[in-house]
Amino acid sequence: MPSIKQICKITGKTFKVSEFEQSLRAKFDAPLPEVHPSERIRYLMTFRNLYTLYNDKCDLCGKSTLSVWGDHPSFPVYCKECWYSDKWTPKEIDLDLERPFFDQLKELIEKNPHPALAVADPMQNSKYCNGASQLKNCYMCFNVTSCEDCYYVYEAFENRNCIDTVLTDKGELLYECVGCHQSYEVFWSQFAIKCSESYFLYDCVDCNHCALSTGLRHKQYVFLNQQLTREQYFEKIRDLESGSWRTLQAYLQRYQKLIAQYPKKYIIGNRNENISGNIISNSKNIERGFRVESCENCMNIVDLYSAKDSLDVVAFGLNIEQVYSSQAIGLDTMNVKYSSSCYSNCFNLEYCMFVVSSHDCFGCAFARKKEWSILNRQYSEKVYTEQVKILKAKMKERGEYHQMFRSDIIPFAYNETVAQLYLPLTQSEARSRGFRWIEKKIPKVPSEKIFTPKDSIKDTEWKDIEGKVIICEKSKRPFKLIEEEFEFYKRFNIPLPRLHPEVRLFNRYPRDLMLQFHEASCDSCKAPLQTSMKDADRVLCERCYQKRVQ
Repeated sequence: MPSIKQICKITGKTFKVSEFEQSLRAKFDAPLPEVHPSERIRYLMTFRNLYTLYNDKCDLCGKSTLSVWGDHPSFPVYCKECWYSDKWTPKEIDLDLERPFFDQLKELIEKNPHPALAVADPMQNSKYCNGASQLKNCYMCFNVTSCEDCYYVYEAFENRNCIDTVLTDKGELLYECVGCHQSYEVFWSQFAIKCSESYFLYDCVDCNHCALSTGLRHKQYVFLNQQLTREQYFEKIRDLESGSWRTLQAYLQRYQKLIAQYPKKYIIGNRNENISGNIISNSKNIERGFRVESCENCMNIVDLYSAKDSLDVVAFGLNIEQVYSSQAIGLDTMNVKYSSSCYSNCFNLEYCMFVVSSHDCFGCAFARKKEWSILNRQYSEKVYTEQVKILKAKMKERGEYHQMFRSDIIPFAYNETVAQLYLPLTQSEARSRGFRWIEKKIPKVPSEKIFTPKDSIKDTEWKDIEGKVIICEKSKRPFKLIEEEFEFYKRFNIPLPRLHPEVRLFNRYPRDLMLQFHEASCDSCKAPLQTSMKDADRVLCERCYQKRVQ
């Protein structure tokens, strides 16, 4: 069947519904979309707050806890231990087929306790983290698993002793890295694989003792892509040992210039077949996939691992199948539609929120181990099937079915969520689209509590900064260092940060490589390409790229 052109009702832009997407929609009994794929992803992301945390207390045990639910939530909030305990029973309501379904779902959501954070044990000395599991001695880490001694890390797996990284795995002693894998003691680098003891690398593989270089393979003692002797190399990088902020800025400017000049492969990824998108690996038959690994037969997916036959999904995966228009679905879960934060052996769910280890549920919220349930009320299998059939018909009459949760059910302000990280909007733009917005408070700090970093880390000791804050040069928000973080900087002569951790994350995250496509031609052979790399980038087709890096 040919592709179909549609006009996005939000942006007014034309987009195509491919034959592949049409085939997936047929499996989900889903109509043609009225909204551009990126706008569908944006909406799903507004249900995902990972890093905007608040001080709260558990409404069951009274203990202090961090929470994602804002300063004064209208619903009860339980700490992890209480929410997963048997000390409470989810509230339920009777289905009223004559009332708008979303009114009833919103009422159910407001009644039930919300888990303060999305974390899973073991979590040892890592209470300032979210979207996380199996952590030890971690601080302000989000969307991470199996990490230890990490700080300000986002989207990571099996990292040790890392600070300020995104999209990294199996790394140790990484700092300011993006998309680096299986690397050791690598600083200020992007998309470096199996590299060690190096600085300012881009797209390098199996390199050690290299700096300010791009596209290297199996190299040692290379500076500015020039082969040096060991002695020459260490002489070149000697001023990096100064710990100077001014020196670092000069290096960063040179590094950014190198990256801009370097011809890049039209897509970041490897071991793929028949894919489009960016930052993809080990995947097959993927259309519009971004930050994807080990997925098959999926379209319009972001931040997903090990998924099959799914459409319009944001996070997280780990063996999921047949998921449509949902976010944060994972852990051996299948056949889920229009849902948020459902995981751990779930199947046959529709319009559910924070439902765990459950099956055959419609419109359930903040519940565990449910079956044959509507609005958290359990029925026999026969009655459930009959009621769902009638309910769907009523929802279709009212134009409710085939739509994700209504916007007034979104629990967060736009700028609290990952939507602002991937697809930033101004306050007026967000409000015009029907999203809420919060003004992030900037606390006043007494002048004697403010520490102004010196040029070199060598001129500062922990006693100089302990108990004090640094004022972010961009946002003016104060932030503290923790002692373990400071010791890392001292060990590797890294200048103290001048920007708030959230600002650093926004600066580092490679959003300009995602959720957009444009036509380009290979910089070498002029073959036509469709790419998500930056508009200004010179891009290469697979064949020309392989010739260049070998």
